[in-house]
Amino acid sequence: LNGSRQCFWGRGEAMNVSYSYSVKSDKSFGFTFMKPFLGWQKYSNISFSAYRDFAYLPWNLCNSKENGLHFQYSGQLWARKLFHNIKATMTWRTLCPSRETVFSIREYAGHTIKCSLENSVAFDTRNNRLLPSKGLLLRFAQEYAGLMGDATFVKHQFDFQAAAPLIFGTFLSASIQASVLTSLAGRSLHILDRLYLGGPYDVRGFNINSIGTRGNTSCLGGATSFAGVLHFYIPLKPPESLFAHAFLCTGCVASVHSKNRLSDLANFQRISGGIGLVLILGNIIRVEMNYVVPLKHSAGDSYTPGLQFGAGINFL
Repeated sequence: LNGSRQCFWGRGEAMNVSYSYSVKSDKSFGFTFMKPFLGWQKYSNISFSAYRDFAYLPWNLCNSKENGLHFQYSGQLWARKLFHNIKATMTWRTLCPSRETVFSIREYAGHTIKCSLENSVAFDTRNNRLLPSKGLLLRFAQEYAGLMGDATFVKHQFDFQAAAPLIFGTFLSASIQASVLTSLAGRSLHILDRLYLGGPYDVRGFNINSIGTRGNTSCLGGATSFAGVLHFYIPLKPPESLFAHAFLCTGCVASVHSKNRLSDLANFQRISGGIGLVLILGNIIRVEMNYVVPLKHSAGDSYTPGLQFGAGINFL
């Protein structure tokens, strides 16, 4: 169930309420309220969110429940090309192991509280955020957790994307994402806070969130990650919505116990390549159907050569 209301006080406010009930009796809800700052070319707003979410984590063979509160400020500057976002978050999370969960993940079972402050600055000139044919994105984001609760870390993330048109409507696109996590107060990084890669949204051809250190059949995540993807797109019919593409992906995740993270990232890169179709539905969602072949992998990696499907809004 989902309901929304716009401008109910006549000054651009928006409210959205959602509720879901799964066949396994799991309940989720979300409430969001947004208030814009009115004025000449201010392009900024504040928002508040409260939610309860349930997720199955197949890469960890367990489930997670999360209750959270978000307070957020979003602003745009410099002809709406520079974006600034500040978010304060408090979440109460529960990791629920299954019978198959390995001990290295099971030891994090139970409740954990994270109180964090996030800041991001982005320069964005892309003509389309789902599938740009020209433009540039540079984003720097930081997260500090440890104001309250048992989760204590600092996270830095860098995102880069560039696209350039070629001939006959074809274009090239390149994306890079690099992240670093540093634990504070001598505590181990919780399994829910670690970095993961793999799947149809970044390093295609590998199972979702499966790259990195493993414990039997589960992925343990890491503290440093790098991923890069190069695409060549050819427009089909209709040319604004359907594209064929060829791509080459690379990525790696360094363990939380790594003594030389840069060396691990360089020596244990996974590489995959493939071709496929990309469908843009109303500038709301991106759908990919690809045939992927992993070209380089490490022992124990979970990968599946062949067809891979993905739908969402955040793709490398």
